[in-house]
Formats: sequence, structure tokens, C-alpha cells
Amino acid sequence: MSNEIPERDEVLRSTIITVVLSAIFLALAITFWAWSAPDITTPLTALNDINPFIAPLLETLFMLVTFIFLTVTVVNLRLYLTKVRAGWTEIILMLIFIGVASYVMFEYAVAIATVVLCLGFVAYLYLLQE
Repeated sequence: MSNEIPERDEVLRSTIITVVLSAIFLALAITFWAWSAPDITTPLTALNDINPFIAPLLETLFMLVTFIFLTVTVVNLRLYLTKVRAGWTEIILMLIFIGVASYVMFEYAVAIATVVLCLGFVAYLYLLQE
């Protein structure tokens, strides 16, 4: 990562885009959570009839993408407000938040898979550093 701070307009535009995308994927995850209630007929029931592993896979991917966009949002927002790049504390707090949200919304297997994939993204961010 370079030491250059991008223009405030670029940071603001990027923050708005990532907020919208995080909200979309979080809404999809919440929809899947609501559909996973027993005793109701939903499109998730049809997915489970096709293959019982599709729903947990989609839930995990929705939470992973939500983590990625929320992390980028936090980093951009901190850069926009303070002109200082976000540290590892913000990224780890987002990882904990998404892990707990996955555990509360879905089962523990989805939470574990989400945290492992999110750790892969954190490792990618670490490798991007100079």
C-alpha cells in the first residue's frame, strides 16, 4: 500500500459504494436468516430440497462479502474523517462482529466457515502491505 492519501472525493465515492454494497449483502444474509425459520415454505426450502449444502454455502458467502465491504467501508471512512489509514484494530473488530453475527443468525458451522474465509481476506490485506 502506498503512503499517498487519495483525494477526498474519491474516498467519499468509494465509501458510498461500499456502504451500499454492504447493505445489499447484509440484507441478503438477513433474508436467508428469516427464510431459514422452520415450518414455513420459502425459496430456501426448495434450495434445501435440491442440495442441503447450497443454503449454508450461500449464507457463508453473503457474510464473507459483507465482511469485505464493511472492512473497506471502515478503512475508507477512517481515512476520510481523520486522514489516517485504519489500523488492524478496526479490521479485527469487524472480523469479530461478522463472526458473532454469523453465529447468531445461522449455525456454528456457517460462523466457523465465515471466520476462516474472513481470515483469508485479512491475510490478503496483510500481504498487500509493503
